[in-house]
Amino acid sequence: MKKIGSGAVSVILAAALLFGAVRSDAAEKQVLRYGAINMRSTLDMQFNTYPWVMDISDHVAEPLMMFDYTMKLIPVLVKSLPTPTDDGRVYRFELKPGIKFHDGTTLKASDVKFSFERMFIPENGAINSYIADMIVGAKDMLAGKATELAGFKIIDDLNFEITLENPYAPFLASIGTSYGTIYPEKACREAGKDWGLTTYFGTGPYKITKFDADNGFYVERFEDYHGTKPKLDAIDFIFVEDPNTRRMEYESGNLDVIQLDATLYPEYSKSRLSSEIGSYTPQGTIFVSPNLQDERLGNVKVREAISLAVDRKVLVSDLMNDTVSLATTFIPPSMLGFDGTVPAYERDVERAKQLMAEAGYGDGFEVDGYIRSEQMNGTPGRTLLAIQSQLREIGISINIVQVDAASWSDIRRSGKIPLYIGTWYTDFPDPDGFINSYLYSSNARTLSNNYNSPEFDKLLDDARSTSDSAKREDLYKKADRLASRVDFAVVPLFHENMFYLCKPYVKDLHKSPDNTFHFFDAYIER
Repeated sequence: MKKIGSGAVSVILAAALLFGAVRSDAAEKQVLRYGAINMRSTLDMQFNTYPWVMDISDHVAEPLMMFDYTMKLIPVLVKSLPTPTDDGRVYRFELKPGIKFHDGTTLKASDVKFSFERMFIPENGAINSYIADMIVGAKDMLAGKATELAGFKIIDDLNFEITLENPYAPFLASIGTSYGTIYPEKACREAGKDWGLTTYFGTGPYKITKFDADNGFYVERFEDYHGTKPKLDAIDFIFVEDPNTRRMEYESGNLDVIQLDATLYPEYSKSRLSSEIGSYTPQGTIFVSPNLQDERLGNVKVREAISLAVDRKVLVSDLMNDTVSLATTFIPPSMLGFDGTVPAYERDVERAKQLMAEAGYGDGFEVDGYIRSEQMNGTPGRTLLAIQSQLREIGISINIVQVDAASWSDIRRSGKIPLYIGTWYTDFPDPDGFINSYLYSSNARTLSNNYNSPEFDKLLDDARSTSDSAKREDLYKKADRLASRVDFAVVPLFHENMFYLCKPYVKDLHKSPDNTFHFFDAYIER
């Protein structure tokens, strides 16, 4: 087992620094202490895909619309959800007047235009441009053929229009995700590449008053917030990378809320803390993600062999203690495009060995399987260890390589991770925000998957351009079958139920199905 990384700090030392004393203001004010995961990533949501970063960013900066914890799309910065023109291509938006950024400046339509255009400037390298690349002119900007978004028309400071190339049914949902967050043009331009690293603010209900990328973020209620004022005075996002340390600090009373790995649920469900366990079912899938640019894994017979060698039933029952459900498709249940008619993936080790021989790897091979260090003791790490054991039966030897979060982001984005356990959750309840965001060729490049199928891309393009729900569902089913059962670009394993621990004095805590904590309604009752 290899372990690499940069700037690693002792967990014990970090814990001592963080928890040497309970923060005094927590006793005097309504301060919620959340044991957060440090992704060592920018807070800028155009450049990361992590729900653990959204946990922080969503409280500080906002998109035009957003999903509440029931996954209902609601207006935030706009007066109402716009209705498209009859051809489904033009949307007219009106901002609420007088909305303030945390620096006191007023939100204008030009800030919205800047925020959208910023994600299409090639040299910026935004990885989430897919949420709005159907706007007229977006593809020209991405190709370096234009410097302005032709489909964005400012009418005045509060009103603007967005024109799409083709009708796209989930457009409002797509830009209503964290990736569509609106930033102040002047401050964001001045910060440049430091935006999200040393400077970050928006129009949200909380503003950052302690910006510490190593230890955590302290956010306080923004008194000039345009919406309903939150009840909490502050949220202390305390970074605790080691899950065991996180659990100890929760049990010691130094943290109010933490994520609980599903593998620990049986233990805690029988403990004195059983009444403090919360659960939710995110729309997501856990899977093996092979890099199709790897010489060995680029062979479809090898990828099919991996799928045949995996014992999913053992993963569900023995590894996850039946807290998860078996995956039969990449698209999760309850989402448009989920095909409940396909059979379970079979396990056939002898057939897998035959495929390996046909691919020219009868003697097997070694491959590096990457994982973030803080995930090693959790579901992804334990799953990788189980897969490592199962694939040995067909001659594939996985060398587990642990990296810190910052290294992980850089290496994955460069497309150089050979194999890893993918944990992918939807940003909005539509398959375009799930299967497109991971497997469409331009997105797969930034996720070290590198699936590139013109047939698959066309299925998703066709699904995007129709508002016929039945037709869209059929197209997504075909796309899923192609990717996960013909090309084996991903090897689905299971769908999670997820758990957290929350102190009984924390009330109205909501965990969204997109796998983010929203503390907007929460309060503390001692």
